[in-house]
Amino acid sequence: DAVARDEYIAWDTAFWFWRVNVHSRPGVQEGQFGASTRAINGGLECDGGFQHIARQRFQNYGVVRSAFGLGGAGDERGCYN
Repeated sequence: DAVARDEYIAWDTAFWFWRVNVHSRPGVQEGQFGASTRAINGGLECDGGFQHIARQRFQNYGVVRSAFGLGGAGDERGCYN
């Protein structure tokens, strides 16, 4: 409940999860967006029957990159490819 009510706790929780479960996974520090998807929800989106969701997530990432004026498409590798 506290995570849902307090944005500071929510950010701290997200940072903790990233640091413990995602940051050190292969490909993440090399900038492979799919590697972070694999670390967070790979059982469903990378290896299961929901690769279309991972592909949509990468497309959304591209929209955000464009909104921030970042060039290139990003590195899709690490999940379904």
